[in-house]
Amino acid sequence: MKLRIACNAQRGLAVCFLMCSLVACAHAQTSTLTFKNGKTTVKKIIQPRRESDAHFYLLKLRKGQTVAIKVVAGSFFLSKENECSMFFELFDDKDEAVFIGDSMTGIDDWDGEIEKTGNYKIKVAMSCIEGFTASQLRKKKPSFNYSLHVQMK
Repeated sequence: MKLRIACNAQRGLAVCFLMCSLVACAHAQTSTLTFKNGKTTVKKIIQPRRESDAHFYLLKLRKGQTVAIKVVAGSFFLSKENECSMFFELFDDKDEAVFIGDSMTGIDDWDGEIEKTGNYKIKVAMSCIEGFTASQLRKKKPSFNYSLHVQMK
């Protein structure tokens, strides 16, 4: 059975799919890091509305290069029981974790030598968000300031 879709309907479906994809990734921001003298600092605000919300930073690294990464942010309470903090993760070009941080335990910085040349990704996100539903996060409208410091040698 052949299905025929009118030209205007096809355009409408294309616009619908495009808008849905834009809404789905509205809270996941991706930026490419630029360095001056081997250093960069990014100051941002993250406003998570669901568990998967995060900021991503792309950078190219070479084998043998030393990298230092630090996230600076305070901890905060979304409720009496839920203390939240910022954390970051570093992934290689195959999305394999190179480092996974946890600010709640005091692990909010990392430095190390890169084992292979490639495109890397830093993910900055909130801990404790998984304790809230998307509707609770929309009601609370949390907003958190952080600074990401990256240095390459």
